[in-house]
Amino acid sequence: MKIAVFGPHRRVGAVVDGTVVDLHAAYIAYLTEKEPSPRASARADHEVPSDLNSFIEQGDSALAGARAALDHLAERPDTRGVDGEQLVFDLGEVTLHAPIESPSRIFAALANFADHMQAAANNTSSGTDKATLDRLVSGGPKYFIKDPRVVSADGDDLSYPARTDLLDYEAEVAVVLGRRGKDIAAADFDRYIYGYTLVNDWSIRDNISFGPDFQYSKNFDGAASVGPWIVVDEGLDAQDIPVEARVNGEVRQSGSTKSMIHSFAALGEYLSRDSTLFPGDLISGGTPKGTAVDSSTKNADGGFDDDSKFLNPGDVVEISSTALGSITNTVTGTRKGH
Repeated sequence: MKIAVFGPHRRVGAVVDGTVVDLHAAYIAYLTEKEPSPRASARADHEVPSDLNSFIEQGDSALAGARAALDHLAERPDTRGVDGEQLVFDLGEVTLHAPIESPSRIFAALANFADHMQAAANNTSSGTDKATLDRLVSGGPKYFIKDPRVVSADGDDLSYPARTDLLDYEAEVAVVLGRRGKDIAAADFDRYIYGYTLVNDWSIRDNISFGPDFQYSKNFDGAASVGPWIVVDEGLDAQDIPVEARVNGEVRQSGSTKSMIHSFAALGEYLSRDSTLFPGDLISGGTPKGTAVDSSTKNADGGFDDDSKFLNPGDVVEISSTALGSITNTVTGTRKGH
């Protein structure tokens, strides 16, 4: 099932054959017609909520209710609700939002694909930087947090941040958590995975520092594109999901979660140590080689001999997976110095 957030009221829907079904409203219709009850609306509020975080928190019971509503809708000659409201929308007539709602968090793995880090090291002339990269790859997981309040969705424009002329893309797969947990053992982590989605971890690359200011290069308006939906209960293997990045149709990245240094289970165990993870939180697994920064040679002055791989206004960036769909964003604004 593909769980989306759509429309002006940010309701939960299921994407089915090029349409979006309003699951809460469809479940009211199901209860009214299959299990007549004067409290159908109140039951639906609890059992198949219309907001994403509450829907995820209800877990398997909400998904079961959603399936019952979809099956019932497929049997009905009418696609209107009990009060004549629209239940089914063409994908092209609605806005899809990023499938994450505040206060859910985005934990993003750092230096988690060996090919990405090796390519960056090969293109770096500074011995100090190579040592830093080696240190990042060795040892346990590393991560940073992206602000969920400024995420972007499929189809949104991304304004070029004024503080940089080196904007980069990163194609990533993320797991969405479905259960609350603390001190989760890696062996148990699969039980906490609700579903999967795509992330473009937009990144600023000038004066890269892996110290306290690193988050500054990873957080700005629109700095994480997430979507287009959450793929739930489709038998996916967390460690075998392909992902690609295209810029203006050119394939720049092509990888798979099977190449992650630290698996999602290892990341979940690390992140939950002494800290509670919540339903709706995202863990993004990192990016494979092919980003602008690992494809460009860095000079002794800290700049790049050729910065043509970095993004320009007008560029169209698509992150895609045969298992998860695709998100596409257009870069707008001005690239300083160009």
